[in-house]
Amino acid sequence: MTSREEELLRQVEGLLVETQLDAERVAREDAPREEQRAQAARSGELDRDWKHVQRRIDAGQTSLAAVFGGSDPTPAAVRLRDQSRATIEEMELPDELAEEIAALREALP
Repeated sequence: MTSREEELLRQVEGLLVETQLDAERVAREDAPREEQRAQAARSGELDRDWKHVQRRIDAGQTSLAAVFGGSDPTPAAVRLRDQSRATIEEMELPDELAEEIAALREALP
């Protein structure tokens, strides 16, 4: 490996560490809000779909990432995704973000 390749590899590794640290920080900062959402879902303050999905999250059968990432095929997860998508579509987004979302949707199977 050349010294240039080694330097690039160190930079990539540094970025990976930074990204991991940022993700951990965001998770810590979001934890109280996430717990409030989870409690509201468990108690039925949200809707029936949220209560069902939260029960599955608590049981380790799914995650929010699976629900909103599309890998959870259950009817409640699909309805939450659809509802989220409709909410996002109603928002006025900057053109650049709207174009990025459209491109991501086209890339989905």
